[in-house]
Amino acid sequence: MHDPFTIAGCHDAPDALAILDAAARTYQSGRVEVEALRPLDLCVHRGDFLAVMGPSGSGKSTLLHVLGCLDRPTAGRYLLQGRDVSRLSDRELAKVRNQTIGFVFQRFHLLRDESALRNVELPLLYAGTPRSERRSRAQAALDAVGLLERVDHHPGQLSGGEQQRVALARALVKRPRLLLADEPTGNLDTASGTRVLELIEEENERGTTVVLITHDPEVAARARTRLMMRDGSMFPAEA
Repeated sequence: MHDPFTIAGCHDAPDALAILDAAARTYQSGRVEVEALRPLDLCVHRGDFLAVMGPSGSGKSTLLHVLGCLDRPTAGRYLLQGRDVSRLSDRELAKVRNQTIGFVFQRFHLLRDESALRNVELPLLYAGTPRSERRSRAQAALDAVGLLERVDHHPGQLSGGEQQRVALARALVKRPRLLLADEPTGNLDTASGTRVLELIEEENERGTTVVLITHDPEVAARARTRLMMRDGSMFPAEA
């Protein structure tokens, strides 16, 4: 198991996927500067499965937004696949997100008026993938999460667990290098949550790197590495 806080040799390691190098994020709230993410080092290796825990307001979402190129660090660097993405333009960051990163959120963020198939096709549409390939890849992704028979169903016709599996298929249809999951079981019953976690584990076993945020110690226990955030800082989680 890699030590995620050791980045001394991480820059040159061929299996280093994501590196936060003294990365920090502050926000201005009126006249007050809020330190949402204190300077931290983090090395995420290819194939890792990290769970990040912590109370609300601890910095977990800020960390995920930085790792997902949804936000930039205000200090330090973020290297993704050896590239300093913290210096890229908004257009370049959007391209990185589309090509490299998959997202799964607690709220499924599915288009209510579109079928499961169309929802899963959407990232491929943005990437300019030909229509016939979009359809076949979306069907394969829905088949992988056990929903091939639901391709024509709209979100309102699906259970919460099924909607989350559609969201997972949408994240994986791009074949991302990095899968970021923010409380993916938070709105699900136990059985549905377990199935979603099993699918994430299966994807990790296929080589996809996973960073998962959760409040639930039982969910975090499924990861190989567990980290804790508090007041914008990160620590190894207690065993």
